[in-house]
Amino acid sequence: MRTRFFIHWLVLVWMCIQSVRAQPIEVLFAYGSEKEDWIKETTASFNKLRQTTKSGKIIFIKHLPMGSGECMDGVQSGRVKAHLVSPASGVFIKLANATARARTGKDLVGDTENLVLSPVVIAMWKPMAEALSPDGKALGWGDVLNLTKAADGWGSVGMGQWGRFKLGHTHPDFSNSGLISIIAEAYAGAGKTSGLTLEDVVSEAVGNYMGAIEGAIVHYGVSTGFFGKKMFNNGPAYLSAAVLYENMVIESYSDKYKMPFPVVAIYPKEGTFWSDHPAGVVQADWVTPEHVEAGKLYLRYLLARPQQERAMTFGFRPGLVEVPLASPIDEQHGVNPKEPKTTLEVPKPEVVNKIVEVWRQKKKHANVVLVFDTSGSMNEEDRITNARRGAQQMLKLMADEDTFSLMPFSSKFSWALRDAPLKTDRKRALSMVGALFPEGGTALYDSISAAHRELTKTLQPGVITAIVVLTDGQDTNSRTSLTALQAQIRFDSEKNNIRIFTIGYGKDANMSVLRNIAEGTQAKSYEGTNENIDTVFKDISTFF
Repeated sequence: MRTRFFIHWLVLVWMCIQSVRAQPIEVLFAYGSEKEDWIKETTASFNKLRQTTKSGKIIFIKHLPMGSGECMDGVQSGRVKAHLVSPASGVFIKLANATARARTGKDLVGDTENLVLSPVVIAMWKPMAEALSPDGKALGWGDVLNLTKAADGWGSVGMGQWGRFKLGHTHPDFSNSGLISIIAEAYAGAGKTSGLTLEDVVSEAVGNYMGAIEGAIVHYGVSTGFFGKKMFNNGPAYLSAAVLYENMVIESYSDKYKMPFPVVAIYPKEGTFWSDHPAGVVQADWVTPEHVEAGKLYLRYLLARPQQERAMTFGFRPGLVEVPLASPIDEQHGVNPKEPKTTLEVPKPEVVNKIVEVWRQKKKHANVVLVFDTSGSMNEEDRITNARRGAQQMLKLMADEDTFSLMPFSSKFSWALRDAPLKTDRKRALSMVGALFPEGGTALYDSISAAHRELTKTLQPGVITAIVVLTDGQDTNSRTSLTALQAQIRFDSEKNNIRIFTIGYGKDANMSVLRNIAEGTQAKSYEGTNENIDTVFKDISTFF
């Protein structure tokens, strides 16, 4: 009897051990979204292998694509409890570690390895690049500066039919390519390739250089991928050029884009940076030794030759130096494998922070109207409370030099606030948004039309002009028809260049109509929920 009981007990113990071993260990990998397609594919193949830790736990990698700045800020604050990180550039690791050392005395991220490489380039339509350099000479930020300063834009190189020069780069607070752009502008303004100092950055020469180039900006944004896809889909009327990664130029040659001309990569002659995609383990209290073990096994898999060779098919240069470059990293795909010839030194964190500060002063500023649905249905599911908070989040992120107007609407629209400079009226604007309450119907088309007419009266070439629309339902009260509204807002990059960002809030919003309105003005449409509305407004704020 005792023997049988003992055997039964041993079996139970063995089963418990096996059960513990069978429990997967989940590793969250937060990374720059530029490499999402490659990471998605390689992570799926890694998870299928069912590799285990020394204790027998099956390793499962969960991957989370994000903007590089958003990724590091999220991990730093603890909002994103990632075990591994890989922003697009080591600049973000450097900044995050400097902040962490000041706060905790240790780095946020330990030793890193470069997963893949991709130079930061100015992507330009091939006929435009050839017009700038008919003899094939190297181009750079100086050529961009000359175009932005020219009163007749492309007319300065004999191509006046192309209008003004239009440039795009992402918001440096959230995206690697945006941060790299303004650092490169500062270097070009200082005439250096290394040793950039605080004195250089605050000089009049650098400030004027950055201000002139930023004057050509169409708008900013959170995602390099968004700029690339919008440029490839909308053609040269949308953007003449954008600061992208070399791999995105290669991607433009795929069948998914029907472009009027090819795009080519310009490696600025003044110098550029490598987007080096460093990956490392997070040093935080939620990262256990077993997470470290599992994460390192996964990174070893990403750096193995088969995965590195596969990365090239996505347009990346291998992080593993012994893997030779091959197609599509070639001139047939708009890039030059022998470039870049000049690379820039990553400045010290305090210099980078000062560059961002100068950029905020010199950047293109915005005039924004928030068209906010206060119909009775906004009372449902506490939508109004969350939407007010999200809109206030956007307001807090906008610059002092920006101008803000508020148009609440239900059965009819009204102006709660007009042309308020946020430097003096931000507190008032926050209060006005916080006081909105729901009642009545939905005069959506009339409200957008009125906001658009008002902005058209005050259009300025040096200002990003936009409307942000939030609604939770379909139009019920407008005299303006959808057809008439679409005709009124139809985008023209030279004359009628007001962008309309739309948020369909909740299941009753007509997303098809809202997407058409946004896409018709070369803007972006969002599906909002109580859970994501803060993030949606934050994303929209990056365009300004």
